[in-house]
Amino acid sequence: MVLVLAAPLLGTPRSAHGMPSVDPSAPVATPMPPGDPAVAAAEAPADRDVIGAGALRVQIVSFSPAVPAAGDTLVVAGTVTSTAEQPVSDVSVVLRVSPSPLPSRQEIGEVLAGRGLRTGEPVPQTRTALAESLGPGQSTPFRLEVAVDDLALPSLGVYVTGVEALGSSGAGVVRQDLDRTFLPWWPADTTAQPLLLTTLWPLVAPPVRDVLGVLLDEQPAVEMSPTGRLATLLEAAAREPGAVTMLLDPDAALTAGDLADGYQVVGSQGTTTAGTRSAEVARWLASLREALDAPETSAAAMLYGQPDVVAAHRGRALPALLRQRPLVDAATAQVLARRLPTDLALVPGGLADPGTLAALAGAEVGSVVLADAALPTSTPTFFTPSGSVRLPTEDGTLPVLLTDTGLSAALAMPLNSAEQVTDARQRLLADTLTTVAELPETQRLLVMAPEPGWRPSALGAGMVVDTVAGTPWLRPTSLAAALAREPSTMDRTLAPYGPEQRAQELPAAQVAAVRRQYAGLRDYRAVVSDPEDVGVTARTAPSRGLAAWQRQHPEQRAALRARISGQVQEAISSVRTVSSGSITVSGASGTIPVTVENAGPLPVTVGLTMTSSPPQLFTAEPVPAFEVAPGRRTSVEVTAEVIAAGSIPVVVQLTTARGEPFGEATVLTVQSSAYANAARILVQVALGALVLAVVVHGVRRARRRRAVARGPEIPQESSADQPGAGPPAADPSHRSEVSRG
Repeated sequence: MVLVLAAPLLGTPRSAHGMPSVDPSAPVATPMPPGDPAVAAAEAPADRDVIGAGALRVQIVSFSPAVPAAGDTLVVAGTVTSTAEQPVSDVSVVLRVSPSPLPSRQEIGEVLAGRGLRTGEPVPQTRTALAESLGPGQSTPFRLEVAVDDLALPSLGVYVTGVEALGSSGAGVVRQDLDRTFLPWWPADTTAQPLLLTTLWPLVAPPVRDVLGVLLDEQPAVEMSPTGRLATLLEAAAREPGAVTMLLDPDAALTAGDLADGYQVVGSQGTTTAGTRSAEVARWLASLREALDAPETSAAAMLYGQPDVVAAHRGRALPALLRQRPLVDAATAQVLARRLPTDLALVPGGLADPGTLAALAGAEVGSVVLADAALPTSTPTFFTPSGSVRLPTEDGTLPVLLTDTGLSAALAMPLNSAEQVTDARQRLLADTLTTVAELPETQRLLVMAPEPGWRPSALGAGMVVDTVAGTPWLRPTSLAAALAREPSTMDRTLAPYGPEQRAQELPAAQVAAVRRQYAGLRDYRAVVSDPEDVGVTARTAPSRGLAAWQRQHPEQRAALRARISGQVQEAISSVRTVSSGSITVSGASGTIPVTVENAGPLPVTVGLTMTSSPPQLFTAEPVPAFEVAPGRRTSVEVTAEVIAAGSIPVVVQLTTARGEPFGEATVLTVQSSAYANAARILVQVALGALVLAVVVHGVRRARRRRAVARGPEIPQESSADQPGAGPPAADPSHRSEVSRG
C-alpha cells in the first residue's frame, strides 16, 4: 500500500490558470517512522531507469498545481522506498529544477524513461530529512513546498523538475535516485498563440451480437454499467461539454438500444439465458442522450463497428459495409433521438494503403483519422505541423486528421493510480506547451485520440478532460471546427503499408466469411415479402465481424463468425422445396405438383422454375411469384411437357420475385404415362412376333423329323452312268409288263 498525501487531482480549488490547485488548508505531512505499519513499500515504476546509486527509489505521487502561476506555492509529494538489502541511513529529499526549458519534444520521452542529462539544479530551501534509517522494503512519504516566484523561471516553456532521494548505503550520502516530471510555465503576459486541440473521445462497445441480437457474453452490458469502461468515459466527457468530441460507434448506441429492452446471452452450453443488466444499460443510454443534448457538446459518429477498413478493402467486403451507412444513420437517429451521421473512418493502427484511402474518398466518407506517422512531412521541420491535411487519392481528395504521436503516448500511459495520473497529466502539459514554444507566433491544430478500447480509471479520464478544458494555452476544438479550418500546406508523403501492418489485419478467412454472410443476407431479403422486416441488427451482423475489436479477440471472433454464418444459412434453408422422388404425368403434357416450405418467421415471396438437361427433353413455364406464410407450406401446379420417353431428371429452382435463383435446387424424376403406354404396346407386339416365330420354327422341325423316320428313297444306278457303257439294254420284265398292260 502506498501512502498518498498529495492534494486531490480533481474537484479541488483551481490556480490562477484554472488548473486544479492544492487546498491551502490541507495539513503538511511529516515523515513517518520507517517501521510504522501505515507505511508500505511503494512499487517503483517498471519503465524508468534508476538515476543514482539505487539503494532508494523515489516516486512523485502528486504535483500541484499542475500549471503553477505567479504567487502560487508548488507542492510536490510522494514516497521514498528502500530497495537495498541493508538499511539506508540519512535519508533525505530535495527538489531539483532545470534552469532552462526543454528545447524540443524529443526530450520528453527520455526524461520519463530516466535517461538524458536534464537533472536540474537543487532548490536548497526544499531539502528535507526524512529518516535516520530505512530498512529493506520500508517507505516513507515526503511533501516539498516552494514558492513559484522563488524559482525565477526565465521564460515560457517546460522545465524538467524532479525529486532527488539521498542517503548512505555505506559509501556516504549520495544520490540514490531521481524521479522527474515537468513544470509548465505560462507567464501571464505571454503573447504566444494558444494551441488548438481536437480530442476524439471514442465510445466503442464490444461487437458481440449475433443476427438475432443475442450477446456472446455480457461484456457490452458490463461496460455500460456504473463504473464500467463506457460509463466512465461518458461521465468524464459530460463533465465539460465541448472539451472533447465524443466519437460514437453506432454499434454501441444500437447495442444499448437493444439491451435496454431486455436481452439474451449465450450460455456455456450454447443455450441462451436472460441478461441481468437491462436497467443499467438503459441508464447509460439516457446519460448518452443527455450528454449529446447538452449545449456546446461536440459529437460525431464513426463508421459502424470501427471496421478494419484495410482488411475489408483487401477482401472486397468494404463496399457492402459502406452501403449500410444510410441504414445505420437512420437506426442511430431513432435510438438517440438526433442525427449523428457515420461520416468518419477511424483507421485501426493509424496506417492505410493507397487503395483503401481511395475507396473511402470514392464513397464520400467525410474524414479519415490516421496517425501522424502515416503522413510524415517530406522534409524535416523544427516544429510540429498542424494535424489537418487534405490527401489526394485516385478517387478524390480526402480530409485527414492526424493524431499526434506524443499525445497518443501520453494517453497510452497507465491511468489508474494517483501517481500514474500525475505522470500522464504532466506529460500532456509538457507536450502541448513545448509545441506552442516551437512556433509561438503561429497557431496550430493538434489531434489526440486514445485507442478505442481505452480503459482509464475515473480519475484518469477526468484528468484528461480537465486538462484539455482548463489549460491556458489549449483551446478545445471540435471535430467540425478542425475540419473546417484551412489544412496544413506542408508537403507530406504517404508512409508505406508493409508486412508488419498486414500481419495485424483481420485474417483473410474472416473477411471472406463476412462477404459470404453479406451475400446470404442479401439473398434472403430478396425473397422476404417486405425486405424491411429483416431488421438492422440482422443486416449489420456481418459488419460486426469486420470490427477492429476482432483483431485482439480471436476466440470471440471465431465464435461470432460461426454463429452468424450458421444463422444466415439457416435463414436461407428455411425457404425450400420439399417435393422429391419420381413423378409421372398423364400424356405427353400434364401438371406437376411442387410444395414450397417456409420455416422462417417472415412471409416470403418466391417463384419457381423447372428445367432439364438437355432442355429438349422437358419444358415448363416459370411459376410467377407467390407468397408463403411463415411456418407454412404451399403447393403449386406446374404445367409441363415431356418430349421423350424414360425417366428425365428435372431441376426445381426457387427464384426471387425478379426471377433470380434462390437457395439450393432440388431434383425430381419425371416421366410421361403416354410414352409409357406406347412402350408397353411395342413390347407386346414384339413379344407376339417372337412367339409366332417360335411356333413356325417348331412346325418346320417336326416335319423334318417325320421325313427322317420314313427313310430316304435310293434310285438304281444306270450303266450309262458308268464309263464306256453303251445304250441300256432292254429289260425283259419291263417289256412283259408293258405287253401285259
